[in-house]
Amino acid sequence: MTKKTWIAGGTVLILVLLVLTVVIATTGRDEQTTPSAPSSEPSPAPSAPAAQPGRVTSDLVGRQVSIVDAPAGQPLDQTGEPSAFPTGTDVVAAPAGLELQQVPSGVTVMVSPSDGPTGTEQGVLTGYAHSPTGAAVLTANYIALGIELGPAYADFLDRYARELVAEDPTVIEEIRARGHANDGSALPAAEGFVAPRWFRFSNCTPEFCTVEAAMPSVADAVGQVDTIDISATAHPVVRVSMKWDDEQWQILSGRSLPPIEEIDGSWAQWN
Repeated sequence: MTKKTWIAGGTVLILVLLVLTVVIATTGRDEQTTPSAPSSEPSPAPSAPAAQPGRVTSDLVGRQVSIVDAPAGQPLDQTGEPSAFPTGTDVVAAPAGLELQQVPSGVTVMVSPSDGPTGTEQGVLTGYAHSPTGAAVLTANYIALGIELGPAYADFLDRYARELVAEDPTVIEEIRARGHANDGSALPAAEGFVAPRWFRFSNCTPEFCTVEAAMPSVADAVGQVDTIDISATAHPVVRVSMKWDDEQWQILSGRSLPPIEEIDGSWAQWN
């Protein structure tokens, strides 16, 4: 696996976000404007409001999101039991109390009150449960922090992708440098948009689990619009395989799959 393959596990997502940023800039987000004379200069994307930790808001597809001031997210008190591993192709339902959190960079991470994370060590969320749901929450946060490509993502990979990092340790410093160059901010349209909505699992056992996460489409976020290079109704998909090692999940591979138009019964909607 090449460095580019797993560093940007959200390659397709980045393309979707670029499309969405342009769409938002040209159509407006929730407001109508009076038409003006054409301009030769492209319109900038509207800036997101300043983060207000503790506030509850919504993302571009109407899901509830809590704003937190922790760069990697904030764990919840664990009040439920971790999910059981599926049999065959059984779908895995969302854990009760699943929460989406917008972190200071603008991306949205996922936390559960039953399958972790349970704590924070040196800025990294820890304690993802030894369960399919724990693996899925880890996948969601791998995607989110990968869009940021900053220090929080570098720290995440240092802990949860040790074998991949060991193949080329310089990659971590490259990621940190990208984050500093972007002032720690993700793309404007990343605000909540890339949080997965559907999950499905294959070969998911206590020793190994492959998780596929599907995101909302551009049309889900802003309605039916004309786009270039990517279908407005297609759902970006990321596949992550991991093993249970040293009492935590370790990512073995992560890559974008071709976007899909239909979400069938093999997927479970989580939010």
